[in-house]
Amino acid sequence: MSYITKTLNAKQEYSIGIDSWRFVIANDSLNVMLKKLDLHKKIRKTTRNKQIHEYATQKFKSQKTDHKKHPLNIKYINLKRGNKSISNTILILENSKACFEYAHKNKKSYSHYVEVIFAGFHQPSKDIDSLSLKILKAFLKRFKVYSIDLAGDFNWNHSVNNANKALLAKAVEKYIQGDGNIRNEGSSLYVNATKTNHHLCKILLYDKYKKQTEYHKENIHPHLREWKRLEITLGIKKRFFKWIEDDEVNDGISLLNDITLKLGGRGIIGLSVEVLSKQIQKLKDLRRGIYFPAWAKIPKKEKNKPKTRKEYQF
Repeated sequence: MSYITKTLNAKQEYSIGIDSWRFVIANDSLNVMLKKLDLHKKIRKTTRNKQIHEYATQKFKSQKTDHKKHPLNIKYINLKRGNKSISNTILILENSKACFEYAHKNKKSYSHYVEVIFAGFHQPSKDIDSLSLKILKAFLKRFKVYSIDLAGDFNWNHSVNNANKALLAKAVEKYIQGDGNIRNEGSSLYVNATKTNHHLCKILLYDKYKKQTEYHKENIHPHLREWKRLEITLGIKKRFFKWIEDDEVNDGISLLNDITLKLGGRGIIGLSVEVLSKQIQKLKDLRRGIYFPAWAKIPKKEKNKPKTRKEYQF
């Protein structure tokens, strides 16, 4: 779907892109990396940003384990002063399910691993800062990626709620186990029981327009009111650029195209991959003149500046 926006005065379209990267890293290795990047003194137990705190609390509640002595704990590294965007925050999860998975597998203590998350990198209503990309690339070069969130945007004239759960269930039936354990929360539908043959961990369908306007209080272009997002979590457990070279990302693209087609969210032409392509190019070479400006949000009007004495003269 393509639109002309006043923001860029250019053609913009919905696209597939990677929104989140996750790493499971030994604590000692993370500390070495953070010192190298001069970030070790920026770790905080809390964040002043209410939206980021609520995002992390809601997003990762499913990562809690049954170990009462080792509760899930979230730490934050803010990369930008006055930060209001999740893409400018590195999240560090202690005692998550992924951490315990690695601890059991490698016979280590529960506290040996931490989960590091870079989120919010496919957000058409927010600019992506160059520093965030620089630090993300450093992690991609040094560590294997545990999983990613691959997201595709499209128009869909249905509400995302319990009443339309059957439509999603039908569209994802070949990717789920049993009934998929689909649950509705607000304007989101979560598919939790997925088959693993596509490295598929989770499927999420949500109303992107509602989320940006009602939750984030953003002034989104009204012609995007049917904007929905389909997001899939893919287990990688290998080097990101190797994963790209092996064309494994194509499995995720095909999956998004298949589900959106069955939902009736697109025609025979697949979803655009322009943002995904630009993300890969930029992360391979940060010197490239590729940027990710916000285009879905209506720009704020500049306040009229008072005229100077000189401007009043004729």
